[in-house]
Formats: sequence, structure tokens, C-alpha cells
Amino acid sequence: MSLQGKRVILCVTGGIAAYKAAFLVRALTASGADVRVVMTPSAERFIGSQTLATLSGHPVARALFGDGGDVPHVELARTADLVVVAPATANALAKMALGISDDLFSATVLTAHCPIVVAPAMHTEMWEHPATRANVETLLARGVRLVGPASGPLSSGDTGPGRMSEPDEIADVAAAVAGAANDLAAKQVLVTAGGTQEPIDPVRFIGNRSSGLMGIEIAAEAARRGAKVTLVAGPTNVAIPRGIDVVKVRTAEEMRSAVFERAAAADVIVKAAAVADWRSDSHAGEKLKKAAGPPEIKLVATPDILAELGATPGARKPGSVLVGFAAETEPRPEKLVELAEEKRVTKGADAIVANDVSSDDSGFEVATNRAVIVSGGGAEDVGLVTKKALAAAVVDKIVSLLDA
Repeated sequence: MSLQGKRVILCVTGGIAAYKAAFLVRALTASGADVRVVMTPSAERFIGSQTLATLSGHPVARALFGDGGDVPHVELARTADLVVVAPATANALAKMALGISDDLFSATVLTAHCPIVVAPAMHTEMWEHPATRANVETLLARGVRLVGPASGPLSSGDTGPGRMSEPDEIADVAAAVAGAANDLAAKQVLVTAGGTQEPIDPVRFIGNRSSGLMGIEIAAEAARRGAKVTLVAGPTNVAIPRGIDVVKVRTAEEMRSAVFERAAAADVIVKAAAVADWRSDSHAGEKLKKAAGPPEIKLVATPDILAELGATPGARKPGSVLVGFAAETEPRPEKLVELAEEKRVTKGADAIVANDVSSDDSGFEVATNRAVIVSGGGAEDVGLVTKKALAAAVVDKIVSLLDA
């Protein structure tokens, strides 16, 4: 992959691995990037700013405050296609995780809304410390891409995990991340999210525990990759990122209508909503009184939107990709794959994401999922990951299906 025409902000923080920044600048520029370097004062104790200025062709940015009316960190962040932090010290990771912005590096990273690649470098004890591990998990959950660290010789004659990855590897990951940021450009993506509420009376309904987070993460990931995204969302308290068109619905029938109104124009449809499978055949216009005793409720099936999309001629755009989700109480990955493949075939979908909802750390109302992704080309066991990470894996699969 190439970085041709991309503006990359390289943030160099203060560790011995800062000397590798010179080789990283050369690798990034060789890939076509326009590199602007930000250095912390500590970084300058390991490598001179003039070296990086000469290699990048631009003055190195060091000061949080400029002489004029410009705001350096805002100008840097707004024009960036990608931010790379290499080396990223334990202190740098902590600042990024906590949102501290007391120097040009941390203020620039906090302002940036582009993808961020981080290459940690520190002693093994620092890398393995619970505080650092927690900071890394926080950054990963926000979508930061980690490169390394590798295991090998460290300063002071030590050996172990904490060595910064080599510049060519970092540049390759940077190119892949920057490329992925536009791999859904000009595509129309339709995503459903959340549960539905099927009324029994004005205050009671049949529903489920879905928060909508998984579908919203997929919508956000597709938007980050350049797609125009429409989200059909059932009731949810999860914040929806800006730039996504939102259609709010409550019942399965409302969701079906909203989806079919838009399906024919969509290049990708992702049915991540947990639609209630049944509804009452009628619902009371007034609140049912408890004193009157339990009401008799006859359940009827709600529409199977995924199956309809897969089976109805003309409902979808030719060449579009249809992805469904399946919530299962099945912890065994091999069995999850079987269930997903069965559903993929019967529903007429291009791919099914099956996730286990039988444990406390996966499924509804938590930030992680244990899932498999099954398509005609085979199965991928994603394992237990954040919903943000699963969204990235699902969108990767969608891109490959579109390419095919």
C-alpha cells in the first residue's frame, strides 16, 4: 500500500528509540507521505530536530504556542490524514489515554480526528505494569492501532518486550491504516442497531436487552472509512457519532419499513439490530390493570427482515453485500460457525456474524463480544474483542466481499 498524497503527523516522544524516527521519516516519505514532525522536549535529548526537519522537508513543530494568531496543534490535527506516535513512551500512552494536553504532542493527538498508529517503546517493567496495560486497553477500545512492541535488546543491556518495532513495519501499518480510511468511499451503507419494542399496552412491551452499541460501532467504522451511512436505530441510550444519518424506529414493522425504503440504494446492508422475534397479536389502548389479573397474550411472529432482504427480488441493489447478526447462547466457536453458516444459507446473506451471549463478558449490555464471522469463503474466529474491534473486522470482511 502507498501513502501517496497523505499528510502524516509523526509525533516523536522521549525514549532511546527516538533515533529510529529518522529512518521512519524516510520510510514514510518514500511511500509518498507528506510528513510533519512533532517532537517533545524529551525527544530532543535523543535526536536533533534538524535531522528530522531535513529528512521531512519541513520545520519540526515543538511549541504549543505560536508567535501569531495561529494555534499549532489545531492546524496540525485538522490537516492530518494520519497520526503516528513513534516511539510512544509509557508517559505518552498515559497522556493519550487520560486526555492530558499539556504540550504540543498531546494537544495535537487529542485534537486529531483521523486514524492514529502508536508504536510503544519502553523497558519491559514499564510495558508490563498494570497502569500501562490499562492505558493500552483504553486506547485500543478507542480504535488506536498498535504496532508492537517487539521483544529484543533494550537500553542498559536489558532484553525483553518493549523494543520499538522497526520503521519499515510501522510505515507498512501506517499505509494500511490510511488506505483503510477510504476503502468505503462513495459507498452507501445501511445499518440497523438496537432492539425493538413490541407494545402490549401503552406502558409495557416485548423486547430484549440490546443496547445498540454493536450496530452503532459498525456505522461509525463504515463512516470512518468514507461511506455515507444511514443508521436505522431502535430505542438506545448509546451516543451516535456525528455525520451519520439516523432514522429512529420502535417496532419491528417500523424497522422493516425504514429498511426497505432505503435498501435498493445501499451498497452494503448490515442487520445488526436485535429485532424482537414475537409481538402481541393486539395491544391495549389503555394500561392493563394489575388488579384485573394476568392478560391472555397471543404471540405472533414479527417480520424476518434479513430473510426478506435475502429472498425478495429487486429489494437490494445488484452487487450489494448483505450481512446479518445472530445472537446465540453457544460458547463453542466451532458450533457458532455451524449455526452461522446455517443462518447464512437460509437467510440468503453474504455473511453472518454469530456472537455468544451466554456469558457476562459477551453480548448484550457489555462492551465486548465473542464472535465468529462466516461467509461463503470460510469462517473467522475473532475471539473475545471489543465491539469496536469487531466492527473493524466486520467492515474488513465487507470490503473483501465488495472487492470480490
